[in-house]
Amino acid sequence: MASFTYNGRDIYFDTAGDGPALLFMHGLTADRTQAQQCLDGLVGYRVVTVDMPGHGESRLSSNLALEKQASFASYAGVAKSLLAHLGITRVIAGGISMGAGLALHLALYSPELVSALLLVRPAWLDQPGRPHLNIIEDIGQAIMDNGAEGGEARLLDHPFYAAAKTENPDCAASVKGAIHRPQAVEAAGVLSALVADQPFAQMSQLGKCTVPALVVGNNADPLHPALIARDISGALGNAEYFHAPPKYLEPAAHKAAIKLRIEQFLETHL
Repeated sequence: MASFTYNGRDIYFDTAGDGPALLFMHGLTADRTQAQQCLDGLVGYRVVTVDMPGHGESRLSSNLALEKQASFASYAGVAKSLLAHLGITRVIAGGISMGAGLALHLALYSPELVSALLLVRPAWLDQPGRPHLNIIEDIGQAIMDNGAEGGEARLLDHPFYAAAKTENPDCAASVKGAIHRPQAVEAAGVLSALVADQPFAQMSQLGKCTVPALVVGNNADPLHPALIARDISGALGNAEYFHAPPKYLEPAAHKAAIKLRIEQFLETHL
């Protein structure tokens, strides 16, 4: 574990391995260990993972407004500063869910930095992540209003959670993790802020991004509809779509299939 200072706060990150730089970013409510687990065992690359502010060990600044430090643009600023701190001028950018949106943001708005994209289960297009992420936004708002107990009460009363507990218990457990994660209370506003944000302005922008891209979708994942991954893949200028086994129903097969497909993609294109 290491850290650097950004906007007066400590940002925690890890690097592992040698080779071309690969920045792989976590999803909303997760932390850098999620990104590390997805690429566990990948060799031949310098893998960089980071806790975005309000996640894991990287805390929000009390001196800045939330909108200045919890958005796709502000998190992309963290990523760019981390790369500069490490002396990395060109990177394979990727991530899971929110991390996929961050990688897309980097490729579109800082194209000189990005050589390829790995977009796993993206959850945003050119609009807020609604309605599929409404439950995350609702939990965040409930925690802000009434603390952890309020978040728990809102979760147990939420129709999405009630259905998932029966039909997709791993998905339900993932959502419940938003209440018990590190910084669940002090960074509750991050959930609403990110769900209401968007990683890019218009779908038409994606056609101008011609770096090789792998976009991964899966079924039985109401938080990350496969249609979003397919839409992004179809709109990008040089993308391949991979339909993985469902994460919440077949987690081991999902992880193995994604790792293998990423290895194949990187070997082919890089």
